[in-house]
Amino acid sequence: MKAYLFPILAAAASLALLAACGPPPIYKQSVFPVCEGRYRSNMGPIRALYVPNQTPSCRQYMLSKDVSAWLESPVNSYRQRGLNRLVLGCANLTPSAASCEYGGPDGHSASLDMTFDFTRFSDRIRVRRAVLAIHAETNAHFLAQAASLRGRLVVGDDYQSLGSIRSSPTKAASWILFDITDLAARAIVDRRDSVSFELALPCSRDDLSLSVVSVLKREPIVLVEYL
Repeated sequence: MKAYLFPILAAAASLALLAACGPPPIYKQSVFPVCEGRYRSNMGPIRALYVPNQTPSCRQYMLSKDVSAWLESPVNSYRQRGLNRLVLGCANLTPSAASCEYGGPDGHSASLDMTFDFTRFSDRIRVRRAVLAIHAETNAHFLAQAASLRGRLVVGDDYQSLGSIRSSPTKAASWILFDITDLAARAIVDRRDSVSFELALPCSRDDLSLSVVSVLKREPIVLVEYL
């Protein structure tokens, strides 16, 4: 028995060494199927709100690979993850003078940052429409009217304005759909795996100009309709 023990141990050591020297495992999310005459529909939480651009067609949603808040104040700016919800917009600062007047910089602000992997869609598809869906827990009407949505294909690019076409919510708490069709189609063709979006509200001293948006409670999604 001892005669066989050394060769077995040597073989096990050799296999471990080969595994250590080989290329590291690559994690990749699965690619959504193409239509090929079978029209699939997986629209997640916005299935009752999304109006198809074409029928029949395939519709597939995906979650963000990273979602966070970017917080700015007069003395500090930082990113925060793990939030269930975020107060979007500019909040008032506490007055610092006896006369209740604030003499320093304007109030702090918060924006919502999202990153999506568009390589999950095959570059063989034909995009008919794509939307970014954000859930507003409060003041959805104001958010739909005043929000600024910007996006870029890769880190380092300039942001471009998006979402000029957006849905009008019927309730104070609702999903808002921002049209991102052109950028999504380009991201799929160019195989972009880290497409960034930024959602923000203009600064105001009025608390009515704030909106609470879901971050992890109801995560932002991208839905692509394609053939």
